[in-house]
Amino acid sequence: MKLTNYHHSLLKKISFLFYGKTISNIIIISDEDDDLIDNVRFFELENGGVVGFYINGSNPLISINHIYEFDDFNLYASYSTLSENKECEFLPFKVEFIKVFFHPEYNEVISIFLSSSDFSFSISIVFSTDEIHTHMNCKKDDLTKMIKEDLVQFEDIDFITCQMDSSNDNWSYM
Repeated sequence: MKLTNYHHSLLKKISFLFYGKTISNIIIISDEDDDLIDNVRFFELENGGVVGFYINGSNPLISINHIYEFDDFNLYASYSTLSENKECEFLPFKVEFIKVFFHPEYNEVISIFLSSSDFSFSISIVFSTDEIHTHMNCKKDDLTKMIKEDLVQFEDIDFITCQMDSSNDNWSYM
């Protein structure tokens, strides 16, 4: 399958927001009852900024604002109180490898893998229809298997993958 404008647009966003940046933590959002809002994840960057994802359908929305600064995802329409909680055991790393998994027949991102150059630190972000799963420090070779375990509906699908690393600052189609 040929990459579409959607693929190019998303890849451009992901590389601009993450490539060469240090992720300092994962931020999860809880509601007034302290329940996890499982379709939202934020990634704190070393400079104090964030990159947030919200999924409620086939593709995530992306924000660079904390929820208390500017509610890009309109979460306050559904929740009266929101709180940010940081991952306790997260070790910061500089993103020098990115791999993105797309559905082969639709304009749909399935997963984004962010890693240090030596793959010792990583985050895999897997998008379900109404949930975001994050896996820390997973092995590069286990990514496809892990995605198919999280999302059984993709068990028999060969994904379109694109990657960017420090040896080539452009996206490679796999």
